[in-house]
Amino acid sequence: MKKINLREGWLLKRFPAGTEYRPEELEAAFGAPGSGKDRSFSVRDFPEQVHDVLLDYGVIENPNETGINRDLWIDEYDWVYRLEFTGGTFAGAGGSVYLNLKGTDTFASVYLNGTLVGTCCDAFLDYRFPVEGVKAEENVLLIWFRSAKEKVNGVRLPERYEGRVPTISAVRAFRSGFHEYCGPVPSLIRCGIYGDVTLAREDPLLFDEVTADSRLSEDGETGMVAVTASFLGALEKYRGELLRARILDGDGCVRAEEIRPITKRSETVELMVPHPKLWWPWTMGEPAVYRLELTCGSGTVDSCGSGMADSVEKVIGFRRISMVGDMDFQINGKPLKLWGANLVHPDTRSNRYRPEVMERLFNLAELGNFNILRVWGESERYPEAFYEECDRRGILIWQDFYFCYSAYPEEPEFLELCRREAEQMTRRLKSHPSILLWCGGNETLLWRDYDNPGGPCFGEEIVCRVLPQVCAEQDPDRYYHPSSPCGGDFANDPSAGDTHGYTHLWFVPGREFPVFLSENCRVSTPSMKSMRRMMKPEELWPPGYTGCVSRRQRKEWPESWELHNTNQGVIKLGPVEHYYDAETAEELVYRIGAAHAEYIHGQVCRFRRGFRGDEASSTGTVRRTNGHILWKFNNNSNIISYGIVDYYQEPYYPYYELKRCYSPFLVSCELGDHGYIWVTNDTGCAVSGRLEIFLFDIVKNERQAVFYENFQAEPDESKPVCTIDRFGQFKKTNLVCAVAYSVEGKILGMCAEPCEIERRMEYPEHTGLQIKQEGDDLVVTASRFARCVELTGDEDGDEFGWLFEDNYFDLLPGMKKRIRVLGRHERGTVKAKAIYDDDEGKTEYQLLMSSTSNVGYNRLIDSSLPASDMPDRPLQTEYYILPSIAGL
Repeated sequence: MKKINLREGWLLKRFPAGTEYRPEELEAAFGAPGSGKDRSFSVRDFPEQVHDVLLDYGVIENPNETGINRDLWIDEYDWVYRLEFTGGTFAGAGGSVYLNLKGTDTFASVYLNGTLVGTCCDAFLDYRFPVEGVKAEENVLLIWFRSAKEKVNGVRLPERYEGRVPTISAVRAFRSGFHEYCGPVPSLIRCGIYGDVTLAREDPLLFDEVTADSRLSEDGETGMVAVTASFLGALEKYRGELLRARILDGDGCVRAEEIRPITKRSETVELMVPHPKLWWPWTMGEPAVYRLELTCGSGTVDSCGSGMADSVEKVIGFRRISMVGDMDFQINGKPLKLWGANLVHPDTRSNRYRPEVMERLFNLAELGNFNILRVWGESERYPEAFYEECDRRGILIWQDFYFCYSAYPEEPEFLELCRREAEQMTRRLKSHPSILLWCGGNETLLWRDYDNPGGPCFGEEIVCRVLPQVCAEQDPDRYYHPSSPCGGDFANDPSAGDTHGYTHLWFVPGREFPVFLSENCRVSTPSMKSMRRMMKPEELWPPGYTGCVSRRQRKEWPESWELHNTNQGVIKLGPVEHYYDAETAEELVYRIGAAHAEYIHGQVCRFRRGFRGDEASSTGTVRRTNGHILWKFNNNSNIISYGIVDYYQEPYYPYYELKRCYSPFLVSCELGDHGYIWVTNDTGCAVSGRLEIFLFDIVKNERQAVFYENFQAEPDESKPVCTIDRFGQFKKTNLVCAVAYSVEGKILGMCAEPCEIERRMEYPEHTGLQIKQEGDDLVVTASRFARCVELTGDEDGDEFGWLFEDNYFDLLPGMKKRIRVLGRHERGTVKAKAIYDDDEGKTEYQLLMSSTSNVGYNRLIDSSLPASDMPDRPLQTEYYILPSIAGL
């Protein structure tokens, strides 16, 4: 056996911080009896960090349930992991033995059988230590984590950094644990092991590192992969051993292969795949991936590392991404507009990767029509499994290096550590077709503009020299972006590069059509069911609280909510003034969520269109906005924050509004001095059909006028098909509605735009809303206009884990809304309720078909588009317009 994954038998124990212990003293302490917090805890599901283990044993409560961390005592201690294991064939074997650590957070000393074998000081690095003295029988591995709080407090910086560089930015720990921004309040400093710990032996050789660079020939007819493999071991012992490299397609067929003897410490193999399937974002085509397999040495190898050979596998793909203008990308020769969100680590309690949690976020990203996720510079790092899943799903990644809104020291040793991180990350990840670009980090240059205008930008040396040098050396064909945001006359200049949507705090010239938004934010609450987990009833609506905003009561929520909010969220809300003052907690949650959704609707539809209707020309007008990445996708603590998916992976109103605005084929309405009906096509293929445009009066409950227009939209084309001037003047009780039909009569998209803010509208209180099950779908209808229909589910008291293909939608009378039920529930009570209707529809849901019918969330526009351009994915939510309303 060449490798052992050390997973079973770990113990964890705390020790007072600030004391130097000999390894035998640490070992003796594990043998002594202990109780309560001083006991030795068995790690049940390694790898686990300290908070994971303590939560397993009920020593602490999950601080992310309420967004308040009451267990700050954990930060005051050192924590030691202990493992006793049998060395077996690793004892006295030929060749060196190595201990590999794939995730250590952060400051650790590593002992094997009482001997120090290495130290760790960077949470973003993998470590490999050569070890000696492995015994056939009992071996003891100790990994001693020093209190990160004590370490950071002990940092002393040169005088020139005083008042500029915070001590946390002078170490390479997960910075997000040292403040409240992501929650919980006041902080949660993680500690411990979050990745695999393995032993490996040469005997006679091991892979040291494998990198793969994929590219396409100019004509796109050949996929080329340059594989570079370096080896550990004595060259004289492994010279002549075989290196095998092969590429397999999605059906498991070998498409390229080479076998050669190893003659030096590093070998490069060139593999050619004729007529490769191309990799596309899922909104444009099939994300075809291939598997690269390498083995070195004699004999066979299995997934456990048995045998005399060593092996490595990588997911690869063939695509050509180019930047043809300022943040203007093409993929495989087709225009690529980017619509997605910023992903943050799912749980601030731990950086351990949980595939089941990430799978639901991936599913929600696809359901939300995202074709890109940004890995934020203050997030935690992800393993290969994350990027492989992005490859397979066709989700692009904007990959930040792990730097953030801060100044950084520029001392040689710190710059060298940053270089080492970047080299390791680029070599590890560059084979993934999903990686769109490298970015120097989050808001380092923006920090200069906001916090030190006119002064030096400490950290600029990192993002403008060290990181671009690494990228040029390791991955020269992929775009490097210095920092997010940057590119114009000032860091956050919307007219060039990328910008962050801070229009809630700043007046920003050129904000109407930025070139690219890598962040754009407003704050809202989670849904009511998650709020009830966050707060006690008396916190949700304190006695005497009125919900009215005045000069003396300026906050939009009760003071008790401030305990569960970070980063002054109360001044970062959407246009809450457009909605009625709340009289209950439920009404306040709606008011804030609806304002967030309204902000998303107005902003994203405008960015998708790309210019104003009065700027359109007969020869076509170039769209000025090339992408929008919302801040942020998910909350990683149950707090009031920016996320449109909460800590429990439950989406709320703003999520569904973003999903509708990100439809690859979008029908939208621009209301200004004149009104325009638009179509926007980001599907990668031409779309044609007919628009039905009409007014609907919500008071009279009838249509007032109708006309029709044909349309043709090429890929990457956005245009106003017509004005609504022919309606003349009309009352603001009307909605402006447009429905796009394909040439076959299928619905491609629709919009129903109000002309007045909500608090001035009188939406129906008795809508006749009904819901029933047809097959495995839900069908919702109404006899009057139903504003913001919310679907909720309940299976034996369990309200969580339900997911509906669409939710929080407006419904015109006579329309039949068909919705798939997704998520983990196969039965239960499903209710439908419009926000201003006291009545609700209800049905008992029971999954009829196999469970596979409710697990595929991927969505594309209607299948009437050419089949050759469309992967085999489920259709979008459909509206069926009845003859009584459509006049067909």
